[in-house]
Amino acid sequence: MTTELKPQTIQTDYLLIDGSGSMQDKWCDTLAAIKAYVDCVKAANIKSRVIAHTFDSNDKDCIQRDCDIADWKSVLDEPIGAWWSSTPLYDAVTLMGRRMRDLDPPRASIVIVTDGEENCSQFTNLDQAKAILDWCRAKGWQVTFIGAEFNNWSQASKLGATPQSSIGVQQKKLADAAAALAKKRAQYGMFGTPMHYSDDEKQQFGGYLNPPSGGSNAS
Repeated sequence: MTTELKPQTIQTDYLLIDGSGSMQDKWCDTLAAIKAYVDCVKAANIKSRVIAHTFDSNDKDCIQRDCDIADWKSVLDEPIGAWWSSTPLYDAVTLMGRRMRDLDPPRASIVIVTDGEENCSQFTNLDQAKAILDWCRAKGWQVTFIGAEFNNWSQASKLGATPQSSIGVQQKKLADAAAALAKKRAQYGMFGTPMHYSDDEKQQFGGYLNPPSGGSNAS
């Protein structure tokens, strides 16, 4: 049974965003998705601290924003960027996990956006990254993988994701998919309802990126 949190309780929205070179041509749509997500959470009156963390091999721990959601400034008006190098996802997960350990919010949504496979992590392997995300999930925090024009099921499943918590999204529909996730985030923030994408939504936002079975036969 889930319980409603008091309105003043501060939660966390952690946006872990791939800043590799292949993300450059998707960046405007990614920023639109970030805006849609934060705007929807804010509109639901969820009291949250929002952290936007971009990562690549030049800077694995680039905290672009860290503020109360009431003080959030649009990333379309004041854009964030990256160094556009490689994708040390596992190392970024470790850095995120350390920060979340210190914050220890009562509820949190961790959204991981990538457009390709992990490469070039130096101090974290797959098993360690999965263990960190499993620990987050054991805390009751929601971990969602969004593949930007990328069938991310193989990568997400290795990191402990269920089919409902990972989705490949066509580039032009990133903002729509993020807004849909934010509505689920609002329900999770108020009542603890899991943030799951339905099979219909996976087809709506991802189409060919998401096989009808929900990802189980993805390579």
